Amino acid sequence: MTHAPSARAPQAGAVPVALEPIACPLCGGRETLHLASMPDFALGTPGLFPLARCAGCGLVHQNPRMREDQIERAYPPHYHAHGREPNLARLWRKHRAAVVWRLTRRHGYRHLDAAAAGSRLARLTAPLGAWWWRDAIDITFPPWIGSGRLLDVGCATGVFLRQAREAGWSVAGIEIDPEAAARARSVTPDVFCGDTADAPFAPGSFDVITSFHVVEHLVDPVGALGRMIRWLAPGGLLIVEVPNVDGVGGRLFGRYWSGLDYPRHLVHFTPATMAAMVAKAGGRVVRAQHRNKPRYIVRSVRNLLTARRDPASRALGALLARRAGRDLLRRACEAVMPLGQVAGYGEAVRYYIRAAGADR
Repeated sequence: MTHAPSARAPQAGAVPVALEPIACPLCGGRETLHLASMPDFALGTPGLFPLARCAGCGLVHQNPRMREDQIERAYPPHYHAHGREPNLARLWRKHRAAVVWRLTRRHGYRHLDAAAAGSRLARLTAPLGAWWWRDAIDITFPPWIGSGRLLDVGCATGVFLRQAREAGWSVAGIEIDPEAAARARSVTPDVFCGDTADAPFAPGSFDVITSFHVVEHLVDPVGALGRMIRWLAPGGLLIVEVPNVDGVGGRLFGRYWSGLDYPRHLVHFTPATMAAMVAKAGGRVVRAQHRNKPRYIVRSVRNLLTARRDPASRALGALLARRAGRDLLRRACEAVMPLGQVAGYGEAVRYYIRAAGADR
């Protein structure tokens, strides 16, 4: 999921979204440190939304939080569920020989036929392409496990499911948005529309489960993680990606960091709090991969400029309203952000999780 790239003002005269105090989603504590109360920069949901840190475990979360009967108001019709990283779908389509070369040799996709993965020239240059695109291939395709049963939680319109199916996976999905779920069913009929708490999957149903930028939206993240871990077959792998509030952007921009996405992101993770939450859910993090998200920085700068009223901020905001200005800032971020990624301060972190009792 994502939000529209431009800041929006709350609708005039709209009634603010009702909030309610909650227990910490991780430890259940009630004592918190108030950090900020901020508007919805992205979509203009009416009201101010508190950011708090649990005094017991340190989890950053929205508290008081939107009442559950009010959460739908934060997702207006122009909030679009989407497939992840559409440029990576083009990678599979345009450089299939290179992708297949790397998948068959590095990730266990022995069922793929390298001889049928493009022209003779494409196959001859596949090793070079596989090296050139290695990071994109590795982040797009999970390792092949078991009999190849994959569930994508928050599958949106099914872009990732389609790519996984073409690579040989037997795919299923969960998506809460009915319109997106209907489109995902063009890939597989096995798409459940609704909350993970109501999904009908049996324990041990999947070899790999993916959930990218979903858990931070959930009222009960521990419960959702626990269900996903139980759905794993023996030796199965859960891959979860969420924004990292302890990353470069969170440290630079604080309350204006776009990864906070008031009020839709209910929980804000660090590697430590994610590890604690996974442990409580019955799993363990076996790897944490920090990732660049230059668009987070671009949006964070715009949030900061929106909050300021001086002429210089307005001029810079006008520059970033243009595509050329956004592209310039994005390129600058792409040049320097790998340093933060290597140092363990990525804008997002992808967590590889196994059941607590698993051998690997």
